[in-house]
Amino acid sequence: MKYFPDRLKNARKMSGLSLQELSDRLGNTLSKQALNRLESGQLNPDSEILSELCKALNVTLDYFFKDNSVELADVAFRKLRKLPAKEQERVTSKTVEFLERYFELENLLGLKNGLPFKKKFKVNIPDDVEVAANTMRQEILKIGTDPISNINELLEENNIKIYSIEADPSFSGMSTLIDNKVGVIVFNNNKEIPLVRRRFTVLHELAHLYLDLSSFQDDEKQIERLCDTFAGAMLLPGEKIKEYFGGKRTKVYTNELKLIKKNYGISLLAIMYRAKAYKLVTDSYLKFFIINYNRYYKNQEKEGYDGKEDTTRFIQLLIRAVAQEVITSTKAASLNNQILGDFRKQYLDNAIK
Repeated sequence: MKYFPDRLKNARKMSGLSLQELSDRLGNTLSKQALNRLESGQLNPDSEILSELCKALNVTLDYFFKDNSVELADVAFRKLRKLPAKEQERVTSKTVEFLERYFELENLLGLKNGLPFKKKFKVNIPDDVEVAANTMRQEILKIGTDPISNINELLEENNIKIYSIEADPSFSGMSTLIDNKVGVIVFNNNKEIPLVRRRFTVLHELAHLYLDLSSFQDDEKQIERLCDTFAGAMLLPGEKIKEYFGGKRTKVYTNELKLIKKNYGISLLAIMYRAKAYKLVTDSYLKFFIINYNRYYKNQEKEGYDGKEDTTRFIQLLIRAVAQEVITSTKAASLNNQILGDFRKQYLDNAIK
């Protein structure tokens, strides 16, 4: 029972429950005081208590007997400040639990983690960010100027861990490095946030991993603006926005912006910021657009782009591990937080024989 107290506390936080709320969920078979004694290590659970806790907290039995093998750096929490303390704990605890399962699976398969870039891109002046985005597209991800149809899958294929969680819309995303070699991006998959905004958030967090912004370390707002610039440049490369606009404009139609949005999965507002960055519209015209955007178009951003941002790498690795007999199907189900029957039915019942 060495790890049980900490694991119980983490599982409770993942569920966003206080001690009293967990007691209520258990039908008060365990009091708040008894749960506190379990979390402090003063009381050891029997098999019946363990079974009830697994059901109440939606975790498998072996969860309680694992070491806490993942720690997130403090920098990961900077975007959580607007959330209540309990919600902060839920987001970070669920992220840690996901990474624990992911790393365990990769270790079992003998896979090594490593960033797709050898070193960060040093940004000395704001214009360097456009160069950095071009380098990421051309040399690291090797996608040229094509639209990115599935950002999450692309980054996972390049060994950056992506975790989606549904949280309060005031939280967009966060990122961190683990052991200076594993890049992790967490984004809010709340459906109240337009898909184009979620895509932008993932690339904004990629900027935090990839860019060396130490030259601006005393200006947090500038750092966030530079990361926004990087995200916009990743979604819509400079040569493409110049091609679409065809030169400097005094008038822009929303329907043409919607066509760009449909193709590149970028918001109408972000397109106009890209146009301003290349002096295709004036600063005053951008301000005029923003006023109209907030009044008429902001609430329409959930429409007009139908891409999918799914990633299946974790599931693919699970099935591969079972097929290669590296792990049992029971272990695979546990790593996917499923009961064995559900896992088999969903992923293993269609084996080619």
